[in-house]
Amino acid sequence: MLTKTAIEPILPIQHVQPLEELAHAVSEASARLSAQVREPLRTDLAELTRWMHCYYSNLIEGQQTRVRDIESALRKDFAAEPKKRNLQQLALAHLETQRWSAAHAERPHDVPFIRELHHRFYAALPKEMRVATTSRGETAPLVPGELRNRDVEVGGHIGPPHELVPDLLAHFQSRYESPDLTRIQRIIAVGASHHRLAWIHPFRDGNGRVIRLFSDALICQLGIDGGGLWSLSRGLAVHRPEYYSRLANADQERASRDVSDGRGHLSERALREFCHFILTVMVDQIAFMERVLDLGQMEQRIEHYVRVVDPATAPDGERIFLLLREALVRGQFPRGEAGRITGVGERTGRTVLALALEAKLLKSDSPKAPVRLALPAKVLDTYFPQLFPPGQMNGE
Repeated sequence: MLTKTAIEPILPIQHVQPLEELAHAVSEASARLSAQVREPLRTDLAELTRWMHCYYSNLIEGQQTRVRDIESALRKDFAAEPKKRNLQQLALAHLETQRWSAAHAERPHDVPFIRELHHRFYAALPKEMRVATTSRGETAPLVPGELRNRDVEVGGHIGPPHELVPDLLAHFQSRYESPDLTRIQRIIAVGASHHRLAWIHPFRDGNGRVIRLFSDALICQLGIDGGGLWSLSRGLAVHRPEYYSRLANADQERASRDVSDGRGHLSERALREFCHFILTVMVDQIAFMERVLDLGQMEQRIEHYVRVVDPATAPDGERIFLLLREALVRGQFPRGEAGRITGVGERTGRTVLALALEAKLLKSDSPKAPVRLALPAKVLDTYFPQLFPPGQMNGE
């Protein structure tokens, strides 16, 4: 009979040196990434990373919300077509939950926090979208934040009995919040806790999205989010078949009487393999963003956009680029410096600045505030190639 300890082991304890080396690499690389971009651009890029997390988490679930449509949804400009509008609603709910999570992730393993992730996500959706679907295609109303009150089978995984879910979650919180865990163990536990929460399957529906939101919050709480500049969900989407395969593999029970497979109910060997996969994805995604945000390469891509890609800015592309480069390098600059930066008189400088603002390539918090680089959807393909799949910005 299963008990609240059925998620044991909560961490691999054998042959962990490769995991520890990867955890150290994650810690070091995330610190480099955080220092790579100045404020306030880093804050704006962190918001763009939330778009990435939202886009790729939905993509993992087989739902593709185009980046242009996410941008429109943020302006409350919803599509008339129901399916597209629903995807926009999903995106908004996801982004709003992420923003809340970023400010309240002090204890991501806390059961009320996990339930609140689910509550906030589903409470932000229209009533007709708050629906749970069984493996047989049956539907039932879904109560935001409510733990499941029935047994479930998802793919090949039979979830633990629903009456055991509260005790399993309490044990999950107690074990992963243990003060005995080192920082490196906590980084390794990003993967371990991701699987164990998925194995518990606490909600009737929406578990995949909530678990990825949970992992995002845990990465933030550990301070390995690179200033909010990389997305685990992007890596999981890129490796979606392997993600699902390794997630299912970690559901295995421990091989009977095999001490090399740990001492808990579930397989330590399979958990170690899943943790290795997650840590490898983390290292890969941080390295990807380090390349994307390389200032020298970004300068070239920004110049290419204003001088070649956008016909509206091309005639003044050289001067507009000088303003954008200044914002990229310094983070922001006072409006009165536009003439000096572009090497023209003050009046012409104001004209060039106005063109950049009108094109939404620069922005500011008020008509007299300093200006900084803007990141509308239309520039993302050029500024940040491969951040999203081709065709996401232009509505193709």
